[in-house]
Amino acid sequence: MRHAAAVLLALACALPACGSKSRPVAPELVEPETVENLAAIATPDGVHLSWLRPTRYTGGGRMNDLGSFEIERAPGEGAAPAFAKIGTVTLEDQQRFRKERRLEWVDKDVRPGERYRYRVTAVTLDHYRSAPAGPVNVRYGNPPSAPAEAPSGKP
Repeated sequence: MRHAAAVLLALACALPACGSKSRPVAPELVEPETVENLAAIATPDGVHLSWLRPTRYTGGGRMNDLGSFEIERAPGEGAAPAFAKIGTVTLEDQQRFRKERRLEWVDKDVRPGERYRYRVTAVTLDHYRSAPAGPVNVRYGNPPSAPAEAPSGKP
């Protein structure tokens, strides 16, 4: 009898825990909105990227679980750019009341005279990804000029 009572008590505790706590949400509704105002500027330190973080999901809900941004780069020439991931900006302000709105990152691995394309993707803590923002194009500095020839001194 005690065994049956223990089983009934366990079932009584387990049954309310089973089932859905809320309605299921389609994945496309929890993807972050696309990054806004992506800009790239050549500076002496490298290519300076800046953007505004999204605050909502594509489904319209307010977002509190944004985890990081992935930065991708492609050569600036060519019809079909092949983007490669070159950096990640990890966020640690999910619990803050006031979150950092503008984010920045510097690509220091650039060469003078080269053109680059950049794009940025927002990623939630659950790994849902936004559509990539960009691309934005930038040329880093001027190519080195050829040394001037010295006058020969011959008439």
